Amino acid sequence: MSSSKRRKLEVPSKSPQLSAFAARKALQSTESSPRGQNGQSEDSQANDSNDNTPSIRNDTLVQAQSRDLDESVLLKSKQSEATTSNEEIEIETGQSSSSIESRAESREVPVERPVTTLSSFRPSKSSFKELEGGTLRIKLAPGERLVVLGQYELSVRKGQVTLMGCILQASKASYPVFALSSHSLPVIRCSATEIDDAEIVLCQYKSGLETLGALSPLFANLGNQNLTSLGAPFKDLPQNSTISSFQILFSSPDSSQRTYVQPIISAPEWNAVLAKSSIRPVDTKPPVIMICGPKSSGKSTFAKLLTNKLLLSRADAFETAIQEKQTGVALLDIDPGQPEYSPPGQLALLHIHEPNFGPPFVHPVPGTNSRIIHSHSIAALSPSMDTKHYMACAWNLISHYQNLQLTVPGCPLIINTPGWVLGTGLEILVELVTRAKPSSIIYMSLDGPPEVVSSLKDVAKLTPITIVPSQLSEYTTRTAAHLRTMQYLSYFHLNSPSSGILSWFGQPLTSIPPWEISYSSENAGILGVMCYGEQPPPELLVDTINGSLVAVVVIDDMAAIPGWSETRQDGTEDQHAEPNKQWSPLAEDSGMGELEEDSFRPRQIHRPLIVSTPKEAIPYFNPANPITINPQYSHSIGLALVRGIDVTRRRLQVLTPISPNVIQDINEAGKPIILVSGKLDTPGWAYTEELLLKTNRERADDDNDGMILDDDDEDEDEDEMKIEGTDTQKNTGYQSRPGYNFENVPWVEQLDGSGGRGIGSRVWRVRRDLGKQGDRAE
Repeated sequence: MSSSKRRKLEVPSKSPQLSAFAARKALQSTESSPRGQNGQSEDSQANDSNDNTPSIRNDTLVQAQSRDLDESVLLKSKQSEATTSNEEIEIETGQSSSSIESRAESREVPVERPVTTLSSFRPSKSSFKELEGGTLRIKLAPGERLVVLGQYELSVRKGQVTLMGCILQASKASYPVFALSSHSLPVIRCSATEIDDAEIVLCQYKSGLETLGALSPLFANLGNQNLTSLGAPFKDLPQNSTISSFQILFSSPDSSQRTYVQPIISAPEWNAVLAKSSIRPVDTKPPVIMICGPKSSGKSTFAKLLTNKLLLSRADAFETAIQEKQTGVALLDIDPGQPEYSPPGQLALLHIHEPNFGPPFVHPVPGTNSRIIHSHSIAALSPSMDTKHYMACAWNLISHYQNLQLTVPGCPLIINTPGWVLGTGLEILVELVTRAKPSSIIYMSLDGPPEVVSSLKDVAKLTPITIVPSQLSEYTTRTAAHLRTMQYLSYFHLNSPSSGILSWFGQPLTSIPPWEISYSSENAGILGVMCYGEQPPPELLVDTINGSLVAVVVIDDMAAIPGWSETRQDGTEDQHAEPNKQWSPLAEDSGMGELEEDSFRPRQIHRPLIVSTPKEAIPYFNPANPITINPQYSHSIGLALVRGIDVTRRRLQVLTPISPNVIQDINEAGKPIILVSGKLDTPGWAYTEELLLKTNRERADDDNDGMILDDDDEDEDEDEMKIEGTDTQKNTGYQSRPGYNFENVPWVEQLDGSGGRGIGSRVWRVRRDLGKQGDRAE
């Protein structure tokens, strides 16, 4: 990558020692904390989505298993629900109801983490056997649970088990599972109501995702770091020396991971809704279930469990669905910040035929049998940049689901919405309820806000609204920005799917030959570049898009571009009017509704519609026209990273995982392509991949002297290594010693501590308590 822009890369200076006063205060905080003493409990009461055992919430009595558990945190019975309905006490993590005080403790003093029992299964010679190649054969007695960390393939040989909403029965099918420490771990359970034991087989599975740890510290320490699959407590059992891709976890101290891991926990209220939603009466319309709620309330997790529940209640049903292409489940994913099967900034309608046993970054595109029916890019992480365009994209995807019903009758629909529920976000939810007409609405928070719930009830009318508790995780090793970075990196490091199975390569993007797109010839590969949101002048377009992410949008009909029909009629722009003769504007009536008509018919179109940048001659949609592409006549096929611009040859160099076959089909159909720039994250991860790979190799040569990986660091000060101006690189916990080779690294510059920074160049953070009495100057 070559560019004149530079990003500053900090190299940490020597960490200051902790003062005596700070150490004393931290010690007092640790000694007074219940977690630092005997406030620990085991996790044997945790349940997965198919187990209705008592929950950890305030309205259910929980039997404490630790003899030293403080009686003050025991849950009250149903009789005291009226007085404690707004309180939540997390028993399994052994912490107090307020997390603010624990976060205020000094970060230099490690806080003791609670012991959590993960697997109730105890291996013996009769229940455990390791076969060739590291394959495990395990017998689970009724009521036993198994928590595994890493990547593996699961198959059921006898009986049945439950996993993330699915009931898996004995069959020849195998399911890839990604149980990684960045998220809560799936639980394999043999139900206590079963009579016979369940026999399962865990096979080694290496997809290449583990190789991404050398390119980004965010992918480090996600899976098994031990040589064996059992770990230290069961060294006496016969085990092969094969390096295992997974490890059975029994309690948190037994794991070699330095990060905190916990199982997926589904509250009884969740289980009741999941069981009710999976009942599909005969001769009725398929359910349309809309999931909404505030940010970080568990919407994506619940949608995943619900999709699995609707899709796969029996293993043989899954095999039949694959063979006969039966109904499956339609997923309308319109959360651009945290999509499940797409890169960030994209809205998609998907037809799911396979269960989901992993976090979103292990499938940034659908897998073997699932597919994207239609998708649109808003080139932003939130609907707030252009709510009208966002809504038009959502309506169009809903219309495609209606078309799917004609070919696949009975296919249910799950709508996963963003976590914006106040102000304009509430208006979006109300419009979604009005247009989508869901058969049921699930709201993921007991705390409301009340005005949101009341507004939804008013517009829903007879549609039932079920309010379930949110599921917050106190211990998180990755922030939302980190997970987006992992989604980007996973997306761009996908191998071309030869057999339909997703796999990844662990080489930096700089080692890949880029696509070259001619932009100024008669057979130009793109119609032009369009900017959503801020409209830079033509002379600044190159600085805007070089080294950034752009959406690749295919124009199905030229009516997608506002003002194009007028341009063709008056003949003033014949050089841009017909990139392909077969495309012509449709009739005036698009049938999209009043909102879409207002969005895509600007009052005035400035001429020319497409201009050229002064030096590079890149075709650029006139920034004087704040237009967006009409989703009714277009669709998105993915993202591309602008690697460089060859001005002499008039070519753009881009990197993209889009299949060459897709590009070839588009060219043969004569459909033009527009590159859309918006407000996606800066790809700082791409700038440092090669540098981190070299640093990791030098560290290995230096016998672990140098770089330190520590997922426990959560602070954001100047001592961390980060890309200046890139929020997604904060909190990585990655540190490097000075002296490594930083030369010839595009967009990256070495800094010693705060050296090289100008006054006012540090990130400003707005304090939320401004104006309070205690903050006024004396």
